[in-house]
Amino acid sequence: MSFRTRKIENNNFDSPQEMYKDNKKRTINGTLDYQSKMIETYMQQAFNKKDVAFELPTGSGKTLIGLLIGEYRRRKYKEKVVYLCTNNQLVNQVVEKANADYGIKVHGFTGKIIGYEPNAKSSYNRAETIAVTNYSSLFNTNAFFDDADLIIFDDAHSSENYIVSNWSLDISRFENTELYLSLTENLKDVLELTQYNRMINDDPMVEDTIWFDKLPNIKFNSKLQDIFPIIEAHVSVNNLKYSWANIKNNLHACNMFLSWKGILIRPYIPPTLTHAPFANAKQRIYMSATLGESGELERITGVKNIHRLPMAAEFDKKSIGRRFFIFPNASFPSSMNREILLKINDTVKRSLFLVQDDNTVKQIKDIIKTETDTEVFVSKDIEKAKDTFVDSEDGIAVLANRYDGIDMDGDKCHMLILGNLPNATHLQEKFITNRMAASVLFNERVRTRIIQAIGRCTRSDVDYAAVCIFGSDLENSLVSPKKILNYHPELRAELEFGYDQSTDHKNVDDLFKFLKLFFERGEEWEGAEQEIISLRDEYISKNDLSNEVENFKRLKDSVSHEVEYQYALWREDYEEALKQIDQLLPKLDGNALKGYNGFWNYLAGYVAHQIYKNGNEKYYEVSRNYFKQASKTTNTISWFNKMLEGKDIPHSNTVEEGIYDILERIEIQILNDGIKNSRKFENRARQILELINSDDGNDFEKGHEELGKLLGYETGNTNGSADPDPWWIINDKYCIVSEDKIYKSEEKSIPVKHVKQACTHPNWIREKINTLKKDANIDVIMITTSKIIDDSAALHGNDVWYVNRDEFVNWARKAIEAIRKIRRSFMEPGDFMWRLEAEKILKEEEVTPMDFIEFIQRERLSQIAKSEITSVNDN
Repeated sequence: MSFRTRKIENNNFDSPQEMYKDNKKRTINGTLDYQSKMIETYMQQAFNKKDVAFELPTGSGKTLIGLLIGEYRRRKYKEKVVYLCTNNQLVNQVVEKANADYGIKVHGFTGKIIGYEPNAKSSYNRAETIAVTNYSSLFNTNAFFDDADLIIFDDAHSSENYIVSNWSLDISRFENTELYLSLTENLKDVLELTQYNRMINDDPMVEDTIWFDKLPNIKFNSKLQDIFPIIEAHVSVNNLKYSWANIKNNLHACNMFLSWKGILIRPYIPPTLTHAPFANAKQRIYMSATLGESGELERITGVKNIHRLPMAAEFDKKSIGRRFFIFPNASFPSSMNREILLKINDTVKRSLFLVQDDNTVKQIKDIIKTETDTEVFVSKDIEKAKDTFVDSEDGIAVLANRYDGIDMDGDKCHMLILGNLPNATHLQEKFITNRMAASVLFNERVRTRIIQAIGRCTRSDVDYAAVCIFGSDLENSLVSPKKILNYHPELRAELEFGYDQSTDHKNVDDLFKFLKLFFERGEEWEGAEQEIISLRDEYISKNDLSNEVENFKRLKDSVSHEVEYQYALWREDYEEALKQIDQLLPKLDGNALKGYNGFWNYLAGYVAHQIYKNGNEKYYEVSRNYFKQASKTTNTISWFNKMLEGKDIPHSNTVEEGIYDILERIEIQILNDGIKNSRKFENRARQILELINSDDGNDFEKGHEELGKLLGYETGNTNGSADPDPWWIINDKYCIVSEDKIYKSEEKSIPVKHVKQACTHPNWIREKINTLKKDANIDVIMITTSKIIDDSAALHGNDVWYVNRDEFVNWARKAIEAIRKIRRSFMEPGDFMWRLEAEKILKEEEVTPMDFIEFIQRERLSQIAKSEITSVNDN
């Protein structure tokens, strides 16, 4: 036995590249030219910067660059280095690559601290090795990595949820039922009645399950003393206690978002600089597939100034590897997706299917298990290693919310399937995107998720993969004329080429002939390859730019003030917070940013109100003025006008407001029907017109209800003999309920029974539909083929409006044509400019909710022609 002696590492080198040349354990030749250039730029421009970011696309070798910089600083300056990944599967992947391929010794840290290997902890603590771990290991209340000198954030563009979860109390209706319901009851006095009714509803309609809103900060603040002990008591027994500990003393700086599925309490921007393990690092490096131009990285990380390094090579113009996109729904309805999926499964040995949620994973798994012998792999199967999937001769990996961190390079997998759009992921993002019509704020974030997703199987220049796109909203985000300009020229060329090959097919086999030609990689594909390259070069020479560039610049200019606002609010420095808002508001100029400008005027109103509450009387009117400005940017949020002690600012007529309510829902209908291809919409429109022209009463009712959905109303119908026929809800203040009577002859006289039946409908609606206010207007209409009414029945028809079926059909044609027009300019939900255009079209075509009310209120049932002979047959 002998004493241990020190192993002295060589640090006689001046650059990461020089250090790496002496590494004999690596199995790769070394850094590529663009990787060396990126490292040189870092050494020259950013070595001593606090926050540094560099951009390289998926598959271009960011990991090696990050590890070389980390290893250089560790060995040269004995710095403690932490390399962060978004999930454990990626941690294991980086550890394997570093040790096996790069010859850089690293230790992986996953799971609980108590389970970390002692030798690994010792090596990291003595700066003898790089620690590779997940974001959650740094962003928690008891981080082992609390004194890192250098923190490297891999896939920083995907890190928002991992970072902000440290300050997010995400209360699930299903997992935290008692807390959710207890909070709802306690908040009842500050909730709108319709909000409360939605949240307590155990038998929700579809509209309830997709509803979301924000509790005004003033109301939230007024309830802090009440809700604090409720939350404190419930979170002590679950994982919510960690995030609660981080925000409970700063709830004044948080927002509360509401939905049927859950309640979210969080600050707008994560205050990461209040978290010592993050704040105390000597340097933080953010590696990203796209840094964006709108300040998105700063909002995600809570850092106001991040030094960006220029992109090496021409990755902003060209792709890594080759992708062939197919869009089955460009030729076939979504009802055929099951058949197409099974055919893909028959065509390839292995495929990777990325979906949005665990329910979809279960559905896909059930389909494959029931109808094939293919082995199905889910997240837990490949978290530690992908070998079982990669080695399978007949396998499909179905993963939820995994748009990054899965590398299927080489021959591991050549078939990628995407199931719909990785869109808004939490209530704050949904609220700002849809309710504030500020989707421009998140466009880069959504685009990054898409780019990450489609690059899973092309990780080098020689990789190739077919990419199948399911879902109309994802298709729209990729190939709509305005959206496609946001992608770099080669990806744009791949998308255009793939979509052209996907249209006008009569049967699925025709589409799959192209897929087989791609996989054969023969002469036929060579022609396609040249076409894609030609398209790419054409787009490069045209230098087409997205019209969002200027908006992104304005957002980038405002972000430092947004971050400073959050920290000022956190420390209750309301004057400084308001100062920062006043500096950013002029930067959010232009119609496209009007919704986001409104959001900040609303926050300014809240902050000014806090100053007023602290004793400065003049800020009462200041607060009201900000709220007035906020209310001018949106008509979908009526509570902007009800912020101060019940004093309402005069607002527009209930029905006039309705145009903004229906536009949100029209957006959903447009997305469901598809943008690039109008086939589904035209089929719906045709079927609706056929149904409402039918002489069968049941068919007419179906068409009547479907027409309302298409036009953006909340609709419903029942089957009870005395129950209402379809009702259309404009908003929580206005409902139109119908009694539909399709008689065999227009000479058939409307009997007393049917009129009395119609008169009972308002009571039914008030009792059964709890999303309406108690004082909501309820108009009763009778849509009928009859032109006369029993004289004895007319007496009861004073409160029922008469609508002739033929005139209703004519109005429906006009309304459908208006929807057809506004579809043409649609890009995405929450596009402020589109909503302005859509509003204009609906008004020009005279099919707004106000126009519909005027149409149905032309004649009362009691005023139509009378029949002196009482009807014998009531049918």
